[in-house]
Amino acid sequence: MDELIKLYDIASEQDVGIYEYDLGEAAAATVECDGRCVIALNPRENRSRREELCHLGHELGHIATGTLHRPGADEQEILRGEYRSAVWVVTRLVPAEELLEAVKGGCTEVWELAEYFGVTEDCILDAVKVYRNRGLL
Repeated sequence: MDELIKLYDIASEQDVGIYEYDLGEAAAATVECDGRCVIALNPRENRSRREELCHLGHELGHIATGTLHRPGADEQEILRGEYRSAVWVVTRLVPAEELLEAVKGGCTEVWELAEYFGVTEDCILDAVKVYRNRGLL
């Protein structure tokens, strides 16, 4: 099944609303109100399926890991939340075993891996960081 459809299904199952909204230079944002989360995707920053996939995944990662940025959060808390969200999304979109197989198969450039997995180059860089931290690479 298509990964983007899977993410939209996850959002639907969790009653997460997804809307297009001009967020200026931000690609996406999630807010919670009265126990319900809503994700805004900026159409100006999500011009490709890959960008939409990774940005939606990142926001769902914040919801799944309980790391929405609360008002007054310090930098350390925000960075930890960003990392936890990155872990959530890369384990779904760029599984470690598949990444290792792709590299063994000759995909070694970031752009090649991004094409292979259908994600952004930033998502590949996050996957490398996460899997290195876990000792898998």
